[in-house]
Amino acid sequence: MEFRAQFLAGIVAYMIWSGVSLVFIEVVFAQSSIAGWTRDEMWVLYGTCVVLESVCWGALGPNMMRFSGMVRDGGLDIVLCRPVNTQFLVSTRYIDPNGVLNAVPGIAVLLWGLHKLGRWPSVGDWLLWAGFLACGLVMAYCVWFFVVIFAVWTVRLESAAVVFDPMMQLARFPVDIYPKSWHLWLTFLLPVAFLTTFPANALLGRSQPWLLLTAVVLAGTVLFFISRFFKFALRFYSSASS
Repeated sequence: MEFRAQFLAGIVAYMIWSGVSLVFIEVVFAQSSIAGWTRDEMWVLYGTCVVLESVCWGALGPNMMRFSGMVRDGGLDIVLCRPVNTQFLVSTRYIDPNGVLNAVPGIAVLLWGLHKLGRWPSVGDWLLWAGFLACGLVMAYCVWFFVVIFAVWTVRLESAAVVFDPMMQLARFPVDIYPKSWHLWLTFLLPVAFLTTFPANALLGRSQPWLLLTAVVLAGTVLFFISRFFKFALRFYSSASS
């Protein structure tokens, strides 16, 4: 935030980008619903997508982008010597306020969609939404970090961090619009459904609490796997500073 003009310009630019996406939704969904999703319901889903995407880019993005550089210049050595969980520190050390604050217009879009639908979710619906969103955040982090970890072997792998963007592009739309043969892959292999479709369904009253339990178990399992894979990768890490 030291560079105020850039900070404000980043927020304005993201709002413009979100506005363009909303215009696209208005045009495509104006006449009829697609795969059971109406235009107003899409506002709820897109608002959810913006919230998740903003938190991911703001809280996780700076760290994912830096990991390859840490391997290359020996910055990872310092992290390994500190009395704290290494994965936690390399994943959360830096934060981009620009990215996190972009969640605010996402909340506004989500609430506007609910207003247009004439629906106000119950406390239970909001809790389901928050739970799905938290699980989606964990799963998105795991997919992102899994690819980034390969920098331990390749050393230069800055471009691997951008794998998150295509995943979020898929999550901008409900999994229902994709071919049915894709649904299983977009739910369990690439957790697009857990990122936006399931949270949005919770606010629309189309979700069940047991599905959240499935999300928690899946998120916990994937996180455990990524933790073990990271520890395995560190065995092959050769310090760049010694």
